[in-house]
Amino acid sequence: MTENPAALATPAPGAASAWDVRVKVGSLLLVVVGVVLDLWSKAYMMGWLGMDPDLEGSARSHTVIPGFFDFSGNWNRGVTFGLAQGWTYPILVFTVVACVGLTLWLLMTRSRSRLLHVALALILAGAVGNLPDRCTWHKVRDFVLVYWKDPSIWQWPAFNLADSMIVVGVILILWRELFGHRAPVPAAKGAPAAKGS
Repeated sequence: MTENPAALATPAPGAASAWDVRVKVGSLLLVVVGVVLDLWSKAYMMGWLGMDPDLEGSARSHTVIPGFFDFSGNWNRGVTFGLAQGWTYPILVFTVVACVGLTLWLLMTRSRSRLLHVALALILAGAVGNLPDRCTWHKVRDFVLVYWKDPSIWQWPAFNLADSMIVVGVILILWRELFGHRAPVPAAKGAPAAKGS
């Protein structure tokens, strides 16, 4: 007796829901791990670099790769990489709304793309990681400084682990949209098959 190939290709409803639960739980765990690592790194660097929220500009710097990379304390009143400086309350409101929206997207999406789930988890972890700083000091602790030869010549705006997770998450979503595999949509029964794209 031969088995129907279409039946083999379609997962059982129980299997599909079990996969969904595993991916959602894994994504939430990634968010928790990302937030914990971000907050720990900020607390450690704040002490090591002497970052006083009331004395901006007093933090120390430690060269890691001369002419290229330092750990340097900096207080950022804007968003990722220093954009929108001084927009304290709009940024705070936007961050809260973004966290709620990302959480709903992550939990409710029916996409079976692991890459999308990882990307959303990273962006959410970064947004949540920066939220305590914004609520406490209305500015964010940054400590990674990349520059060329000397910061006075050229430097990328200082950033932290949360910023990095947000950027990586956005890049993963763009990569998926631009280069990700798209399964063909099955044609309706009796309708002519669509020609190749």
